[in-house]
Amino acid sequence: MFKFRMMTKAAMALAAALIVMPLVPSAMAQDATATAAIPVAIGIVNVQDVVKKSSAGQSLKKQADARRKQNQAELLAEEKKLRAENDALNAQRNAPDFATKQQAFQQKLAAWRQGAEQKSKAFEVAYGTAQKQIFETLQKVIGDIAVQKRLTLVLNKSVVIVSAQAWDISDSALAQLNKVLPAVKM
Repeated sequence: MFKFRMMTKAAMALAAALIVMPLVPSAMAQDATATAAIPVAIGIVNVQDVVKKSSAGQSLKKQADARRKQNQAELLAEEKKLRAENDALNAQRNAPDFATKQQAFQQKLAAWRQGAEQKSKAFEVAYGTAQKQIFETLQKVIGDIAVQKRLTLVLNKSVVIVSAQAWDISDSALAQLNKVLPAVKM
């Protein structure tokens, strides 16, 4: 009598691979002939440099620096008040209602910390949103340049070791980005 055993997952995967293997070379051959018909034209963009030099990137940097300074000044002023209040409270350690005042101060301190965290998060969200707008606009600009120049592949310079200078479209991307998005609001 012949007994069947259950196939393990590995054995089933091997069986599936053996069935598919004869199909792979023909699929690869078809794919190779399809891609051989597409001419290769490459463009290189220094994305970080374009964003940094763009008028939108520079306006974002100015806004971010100004908001950081403002937030820091507000936080330091409030911190200075809280330190003075804490020093005055510590001078009254022997007062009968010291524990109540200290508890109120701790609540005030916790609220200040929470406010500082909220300001920081709001800053990060606003900055990230503005940055995203710049990158999305740059991506569209690069797509338009690729269509105009009939490029089939555009790479970020950060992933390219060596390339021909003629392939670099960073200056065109910067000029176009400055036209399309002269500034962003944070």
